[in-house]
Amino acid sequence: MSIRLPPLESLRYFEAAARHLSFTLAADELCISQSAVSQQVIQLEQRLGCKLFERRPRHLLLTTPGIQLYPAVRAALGLLSETLGAIETLGQRSKLTVYCMPSFANRWLMPRLQDFHNKHPHIDLHLIAEFSEPNFHNEIVDIGICHGFTDQQATEQRLLFRDYVYPVVSPSLQHKLQLKEPADLSRAVLLHDSLPQAKLATSWQKWLGERGIRHLDCSGGYRFNQADLIVGAALNDRGVALGRHVLVADEVASGHLLALFDDVVEEDGVYMVFLKKSAQRPPLQAFCAWLEEQAQIFERDDGSAPMAYPAPAPKLQA
Repeated sequence: MSIRLPPLESLRYFEAAARHLSFTLAADELCISQSAVSQQVIQLEQRLGCKLFERRPRHLLLTTPGIQLYPAVRAALGLLSETLGAIETLGQRSKLTVYCMPSFANRWLMPRLQDFHNKHPHIDLHLIAEFSEPNFHNEIVDIGICHGFTDQQATEQRLLFRDYVYPVVSPSLQHKLQLKEPADLSRAVLLHDSLPQAKLATSWQKWLGERGIRHLDCSGGYRFNQADLIVGAALNDRGVALGRHVLVADEVASGHLLALFDDVVEEDGVYMVFLKKSAQRPPLQAFCAWLEEQAQIFERDDGSAPMAYPAPAPKLQA
């Protein structure tokens, strides 16, 4: 007798919930909400016509049908995953989808991708450059290059390098303005990020305030919605930028931009992020190894910021 199988998603959610005996822990692993896991399991129970879990206040218990179903589902999903992985490995080409912020893509990743292609010509990279954080649950994104550490328990996060913030200016504009200390910025046009909450954003107001500089009006100047546009404006003598090291290091190393005031503050880091369950995929392993190699080259050649200071404590108002 032919039996119509339930949706694969509901079986995946049931397997995770049964393994953890918790909808909450299953949701953390799958990077979705607890209610989404619960609803999928309820739909599976309705389809089968029996309860799979006993809901207790702090945990779940498998019912007799749940105990019978769990090992079969786990074995089937494991076999499916293993077979698909083997097929992918046997194929001549593999696909890897990479997420990062647009400015990071333009100024750090893109200039280095030819090296990856030369070393791994059989891996096709699909780059998604967006402001919003990647959603690993839908598995469209295989790996993200993210600013800052997240609390997603289902993901593995490896630090590539630390990042720093410091003012930068073109040599010609510095020759004209002679900026020797932060107070001299009153003579300069400031370049601002118009999305102050974005991951790669910097804030002149915060930077000046932390240094006790209250008299300088930083409301004027030019505003841009992407950090790499700010770097471009600085390179074209449009003003002084508050740059992130990962975006301006190449230009500073080449002398196209100058770091001002020996005032370098460490601020967060750049991480590669991927689902723990995907860690053994050969294309992902190859890209991770290549990223770590590029991070080492970046720190060796461009240098971590020449002098990094802890962020100064704000001065208290009397």
